Amino acid sequence: MANNGILNTSQPDSDQNIITRFSQGDEAAFRIIFNEHLRPLCYFAHKLIGQKEEAEDIVSTAFARLWERRSQQTDLNAVKSFLYVMVRNSCYDLLKHRTVVNKAEDDLRNAEEPESLAMDARFLQTELLRIIEGELKNLPERSRKILEWSFLEERKTSEIAILLSLSEAHVRMEKSRALFQLRNLLKSKQLLELVLLIWAVLKK
Repeated sequence: MANNGILNTSQPDSDQNIITRFSQGDEAAFRIIFNEHLRPLCYFAHKLIGQKEEAEDIVSTAFARLWERRSQQTDLNAVKSFLYVMVRNSCYDLLKHRTVVNKAEDDLRNAEEPESLAMDARFLQTELLRIIEGELKNLPERSRKILEWSFLEERKTSEIAILLSLSEAHVRMEKSRALFQLRNLLKSKQLLELVLLIWAVLKK
């Protein structure tokens, strides 16, 4: 009986062991959490917003923010709640943003010539790409490639997985970490707000 008790408390993948390791920055524990919740979260987000790639991006961002707050986590149920709340709120924000952008685009079309709007959009897109490409060079090579293929070349996760000989789940996890790194780089140079503003104008 005593031996059984010892085995139970030292179980490598027990909930308490996983959350303790994760809160201390253990990436293997993070992968366990990531693999358990990735598919349900992507399904949840996809149902809310109706677009698979955008749903995956929202989920990747939620995992990046969870990793950022790892030291504050003490319970796996709280981690699950955090992820679902983050994804839900981001989906609702996106849906509200779509409504606002669509209305703004309608108003602009009525107020300006199409040529002028196209020129403004090209300028903003060029500026956004210039900022992002400049910061991507500061990321590790594989992180840089994943973000370039995802956002600049608009490749799907399945294509990137084949190019890197990785599973799609692994690519999504790497993508979430790369987004976190890029966000911190932009924030450290006070460029994050500018990027978000330009992205909000361009995003449809």
